[in-house]
Amino acid sequence: MIDRIKNYIPKKYFVQNLKDSTIGHIKIAIVREVTNPLIIRSTDSEATITLRMSDGTEVVEIPPRKLKSREKLLGLQLCREFGAVHDSVRYNIIDGKEKLNNVNSALFGDTSTKTNDTAGLTSRAIYDWAYSIRDVTDITDKLQHNALGEDGTMWNEVEGKQRQSLFMTEYVLPETYFPHFVTIDNTTPELFLHLLFCILNQHRYGAQTTTNANNMNNHIVAIGFDDFEKPINSYLVSKDWHAEKDSEEPNLKTVHLFVQEKMKEVYGEANLVKDLKGFLSLVLNLWKEEDRKTLQSIYVSAIQQVDSYMKDIKMVKK
Repeated sequence: MIDRIKNYIPKKYFVQNLKDSTIGHIKIAIVREVTNPLIIRSTDSEATITLRMSDGTEVVEIPPRKLKSREKLLGLQLCREFGAVHDSVRYNIIDGKEKLNNVNSALFGDTSTKTNDTAGLTSRAIYDWAYSIRDVTDITDKLQHNALGEDGTMWNEVEGKQRQSLFMTEYVLPETYFPHFVTIDNTTPELFLHLLFCILNQHRYGAQTTTNANNMNNHIVAIGFDDFEKPINSYLVSKDWHAEKDSEEPNLKTVHLFVQEKMKEVYGEANLVKDLKGFLSLVLNLWKEEDRKTLQSIYVSAIQQVDSYMKDIKMVKK
């Protein structure tokens, strides 16, 4: 499986030892498609996070952590499935630096804050901010909710009157598209696969994920590689859309093609994965096979790589 990956992305863009620090990176271009109402908010519980761009358009803005945290959480669950993380590790709870010795922490970064045993690993997966293609007024709606009592009504049994526990929530509507980019460097093919598994199989983002259903599909539309990272990000793609296609109603196909073209402009065809559909089918089909020996072998290899790295940097004992 690992040798087949190198048919799509040259070997030089991966490292053999995670301690190595070399030039070369891989950039994943994603179109994130909202499929159910999505809540993206900060300190204001009634307002969506937005940014006013230089052309006056106000777009919805998703901070990197709101995307990365959900994919990192799925990554932790995958590592548990294949024994690639200590049983005591919980999301954002690392009890001692030796617990950093796991595949998910090596990819996404983590910190141990245990007294007299603090340490941290930086993330190898760098997440861009995400900006919507369309103006916030076209893709959001604000709804009023109420906090019902046990009887399912607003009646306050103690005070004998109606309660006033009403609140507003603003939602990002379905068929909203966010160009997005994740950059990874100094990684092995195994950790790269782990990242792809997390992106392609996570579908629940934003606030109230324990209440709301799946609300986002992630479409990888291009994968570029080069010695140096190219100047392309979600803000620039959104800005270019407004300048070039503002009169056009966006849909998944048009946004998909637009992001692909922008990647081709900065990377050139030679530095893009040519048979992207074939590559992604190869990755996704690993989960459809009845025999999971290939998946298990990928994670066993990743565990060995991370363990060697942690010992090399003396974060865990040999």
